[in-house]
Amino acid sequence: EDIARLLSLMNEYDDSLRGLRVNDCAYRIYRDIRFSADKSPYKNYFSAVLGKGGRKCVQAGYYLHMEPGNSGLHAGIWWPENEILTKLRSEIDANVEEFKAILDNPDFSSRFRFYGDKLKTLPRGYSKDNPNAEYIKMKEYLCIKEVPDEFFFCDDWVEKVADEFSYVREFNRFLNYIFD
Repeated sequence: EDIARLLSLMNEYDDSLRGLRVNDCAYRIYRDIRFSADKSPYKNYFSAVLGKGGRKCVQAGYYLHMEPGNSGLHAGIWWPENEILTKLRSEIDANVEEFKAILDNPDFSSRFRFYGDKLKTLPRGYSKDNPNAEYIKMKEYLCIKEVPDEFFFCDDWVEKVADEFSYVREFNRFLNYIFD
């Protein structure tokens, strides 16, 4: 019910979430214990992906993670396939000023931190002296807002999450431009 309400609120500013069902977004609580030394059957956290396709989202989306001592709000695109990553790098290189403006916007940068795994060197096809190297080396394009556990334990947590995610919608729109 809370995730349905969250989707409804986020639909007001991100139409890519229209028609998304809660069942498509929330991860199951059961752990795959087949190859794990820890045989506890349940996860100790709740998580959901709010993006086109839900948990199977290949585009930039929103990720909600509630775990004691490790809660956070995330956005962006996590470990994209090579073809998508190549297009993202090209798009960022061609429109770096727009990308930087999104990252440097005080509404974004005061709430979320940009991060992601990086290559040690530039991928093939890019010059070593490319001024956009720090963005082109990225293997994923993510941002995070770490929140205390009590962030989620109040009556208006859904509204607070929807509000916080509204500040990363331009980040996701930029990344999703390659899918249009």
